[in-house]
This record gives sequence, structure tokens and C-alpha cells, in this order.
Amino acid sequence: MSATRLIATLLLVTVSVVMLQPARAEALEPTAVLLIVGVAVAVIIIVTVVIIANVREGQRGTAAEPPDRLFAAAQSN
Repeated sequence: MSATRLIATLLLVTVSVVMLQPARAEALEPTAVLLIVGVAVAVIIIVTVVIIANVREGQRGTAAEPPDRLFAAAQSN
């Protein structure tokens, strides 16, 4: 078994054990909830910006070409 497969298996087992155990019931403060929601919204915004940027680059055709081809094309002109 390779090291990567071993680490992936251990991670899967650990996450499964954590998810299957019932958590203690604790009250969350409103500021903690707002913080969690704010971080989640920020992550969603960042992922959306990255996806939109990649789609627009793909539409321009610059995302698919390696940099050396672009450099060679600029020198031939």
C-alpha cells in the first residue's frame, strides 16, 4: 500500500468516526454564527470569482495555450 493510499484511508476512517459520533449539544452565540456565515459567504465569493475568471480566459483562448507558444507567436510578428 502506497503512502498516499494509506493517508487517504486514515483520513477517511477519521472523518467517518467523527461524523458518526453524536456531538454534545451546545448553544452557539450569535456572534459565532455570524462569523461562520461570513466566512462561508467569503469562500463562496472567492470560488465564484475564480470560476468566472477561468471561464472568461477560456473564452478568450489564452487559458488553453502554454506560455511558450504565446511568446513564440509574439516574436514572429
